[in-house]
This record gives sequence, C-alpha cells and structure tokens, in this order.
Amino acid sequence: MNSRKDIILVILGALLLVAGAAVVLTPGLVAPVVPDEAGKAAAITLLKEAAPRGEAYPSTPRASLEDNVLDWPTPEENDDNWDYDLFTTIDVVWDSALKEYVPRSRKAEEMPPFGIALVSAGHPTYTFMLDQSTLGPGKKEEDRLFALKNVKTKQYLDDCKLNKPIADAPYLTLKSYKVIKGKDADGIPFTRNLLTVDDRQFGQIVEINDEKPTEFTARTDIIISSTSDPTWSLTLHAVGDKFNYNGAQYAVKDIDLPNKSVSFDKTFALNPKKPKKLTSDPQTLTVPAPPPPVVKPKTPSPATKATTPKQ
Repeated sequence: MNSRKDIILVILGALLLVAGAAVVLTPGLVAPVVPDEAGKAAAITLLKEAAPRGEAYPSTPRASLEDNVLDWPTPEENDDNWDYDLFTTIDVVWDSALKEYVPRSRKAEEMPPFGIALVSAGHPTYTFMLDQSTLGPGKKEEDRLFALKNVKTKQYLDDCKLNKPIADAPYLTLKSYKVIKGKDADGIPFTRNLLTVDDRQFGQIVEINDEKPTEFTARTDIIISSTSDPTWSLTLHAVGDKFNYNGAQYAVKDIDLPNKSVSFDKTFALNPKKPKKLTSDPQTLTVPAPPPPVVKPKTPSPATKATTPKQ
C-alpha cells in the first residue's frame, strides 16, 4: 500500500478519537443514561405540572377495561358445557352422531332430515323395443311392417318400414332386421328378432329386440330427488360422485343394483356457529317399492228369486 495514504488514515483516526473523548468528558454535552437525584426530581415535577394530554383529543374515549367486559367472547368449550375446573368431575357419554365424547349434561342436538330420496338406480334402457313384425301382402322383406313400443309412455308406432320415414317419430329410421335362432345354456331353442334403429335424437344406433328393453350396461343412472322440493332432481352415475344441496355435501359411497339401493354420506356443520366442525351422516337409500295394484271388488250378481210353481 501507499505509505502516504496510511499516514493520513492514522492521523484522521487519531483526530476522531480525540474529538469523541472530548465530547464524552465535557459535562453537559451528553445527557447521562441514568439521571442523578436532581434530574429525577426535576423530571417528576415536570410530569406532575404538565397538563393532561387527553385534553388535546376531546373526542377520543378514555380507555377502560369495564367498557368491554360484556363483549368478551365466551370460550368455545363453555358452549358445550365443558367445565375445566380441576376439582369438578365431568360425566361424559359417546355421541354417535358427532363421533366424540360429550358431557352428559349437554343438550342433545337433533339431526336434520337427510334431505334426499332415491327415485331409481340401474342401467338406463332405450325408449323403444320391438313389439312385433309381420310380412306385407306381397310377402317381401322390404314390405315387412314393424310395430315399436315406447316402454315409458306405453304408446305404439305401427306400420313402420325399413329405411322409410316414420310420421310420428321423424328422428327414427329403421336400418336392418334379422332373426337369430339358437339354444340357450339349458338346450332350449329360442328365436330372437333384432331390429337396428338409427335414433338421431338419441345420437346413437341401437339394436332392439322383442324380448325386453335394451340396456346400456356400461352406464349407471342414479336418480335422486329432494324430500322437500318436488321440482329438484339430479342424476348421478358412479361411486365418488358428489354434489351440494342445502348447505350439505353428499357423496355416493356404494351402489347395490340388485337390491336397488345406494349408500350416501352426508357431511355438514351441525352447529352453524362452528362451520369448521363437520358432522357425517351416512345412510343407505332404497328405491321405494311400487304400490300394489288396486283390485276392484267384484260386484255381486243380483240373486235370482225363487219362483213358486203355480198349482
């Protein structure tokens, strides 16, 4: 390094040290950290004689603990009748709805209604099925007449032909027809009539028969409705499907198609004051059985009067 610069730095450092020592050692230039007895007395006297600072802000309310005593929030545990006194014995019981222990003295909270009902559960079926087929007067296949049955409305489409427009169902076109003959697993012979239909409204070509409605086994339709609003309904398709209704979340847990039942899990806040404390209410809903057919009582025939032969 340059020796001249080093000498200048040493001289400047010495000057700063001398100036600092002079300031510290000169009385009155720097206020002591702890005042002496005279300084303490003067400061106390100044504080006593000074006007209250609150007079400069007359609109500011004076702080007081008594003003906010009634506004202090009640501990959450007190709402559930918990007592944290070490010398008080708490008698607890198991709450199956909340799945936790609660004090016996706690008021039981009624579970709300489940809210939904199961309308149907199963594989969707096609609207039409083949009712019958007959040959026309010419005994030609192109003149064969078909009758389709609407399985939902129980109405019929008569005198339909292959590749001909249908007046009552312009969105349908009958494409092909064939007859299958064979034997089932028990060796019983069977004959099945198959008709291919192009349904432009449904957006699919469907093969129907005269035995039963065609099922789409690759899809499952679970139709539910509201128990309080007859206009609300929803269609679900698989386990795990979820939806929200009336502040609760429902999830499909299990599907039992042979028994026409579906298990749902309802999750909701039992106490609106504690929205984070959720309660689970699992239930299995079953499709209601159809009402029995009404049997009309037979009208008794009028009794024949016995006639006495004339003598």
